[in-house]
Amino acid sequence: MDTRLPPPERAQLYALIREKLELSGAELDDTTAVRELPGVDSVKLLSLVGAVELGFQVNLGFEAIPLVRTVHDIEQLVCDSREQYATRAS
Repeated sequence: MDTRLPPPERAQLYALIREKLELSGAELDDTTAVRELPGVDSVKLLSLVGAVELGFQVNLGFEAIPLVRTVHDIEQLVCDSREQYATRAS
């Protein structure tokens, strides 16, 4: 199972995180604790998950919210959703 997005999609994910969490110039990496970023609350986290679903055309659902701890967790959720879709489609 591939748990990494290609570099252009990873850049898109990081830009989306910065936009939805209002972190204009924040440095992000795989280990960044999303919930500990300045100003992050449950509404922003919900908005982020929704934006990730739309931006990456995946279905994460509300159950994804408690799974989001780090930036890598979000990337992992996208990859897992794509793999589940590919498995069902084949």
